[in-house]
Amino acid sequence: MADIKNEGEEGTAKQGNVLAGFVLYRDANMDWPRFIHSLREDWGIEVQDPVKDNALVFHTEGMVVACSLMPGPVPDREAEENARNNIFWKDGSAEAAKHRAHVMLAVMNKFDAMEQAQLFAKVAYSLLKLKNAIGIYKNPTVYEKRFYMDIAEGMKKGDLPVPIMIYLGAYVTKEAKYCAYTSGMTFFGKKEIEVVDSLKQADEVINFMCAIAEYVLLENVELKDGETIGFTEEQKLPISVGDGVSVKGTTVKIGF
Repeated sequence: MADIKNEGEEGTAKQGNVLAGFVLYRDANMDWPRFIHSLREDWGIEVQDPVKDNALVFHTEGMVVACSLMPGPVPDREAEENARNNIFWKDGSAEAAKHRAHVMLAVMNKFDAMEQAQLFAKVAYSLLKLKNAIGIYKNPTVYEKRFYMDIAEGMKKGDLPVPIMIYLGAYVTKEAKYCAYTSGMTFFGKKEIEVVDSLKQADEVINFMCAIAEYVLLENVELKDGETIGFTEEQKLPISVGDGVSVKGTTVKIGF
């Protein structure tokens, strides 16, 4: 990277933020013992609290985790509609429509947004490990079970699960140019990132966006207006900061 200041001036996430999502199931047969076993075996999270009325609340890593089974679909076809936003899951809406129950997952009361997001991913992984799981609805999209679990699995070797910590959206303009954007960077105290009207291939833009987001989060950097960024000494991509094109509010736009 080049010409980027490591100051983290965007600040940190507000204290006490709640991370929430809905794990979708084909039926309401919730295997709580298997879920608790996965937490222990996969992540070393010990749960001593009992399941009451198909709900489990426990403390770990300085946070509160709440899981509650709802024996019915997410209301108003919300999951199915938001599954259309998943650019990596072609049949996402149709698959999400098959859910007949869901678990409301919330991770609360942590001042470190990165740790909170990673704990959420660990618990979601263990909920998705159940045989009847389909995916997880985490606004503004639904992640396919295997995709989410594969990304979360990387945490076991120290990887940051960026593709499931933030949302990556993309679309093609009438001029056949490619636009991509993030949603969720603000939770970590950062501005959302955009690439507007790129002539690159779709996979190049998505991979670039993921790499930039990971860099910003891992290194806690601020991308400033008028500076440049690049992955090589020769690459100097212009940065501009202003009103968002695909996202509301002020965003960082990178010429790619």
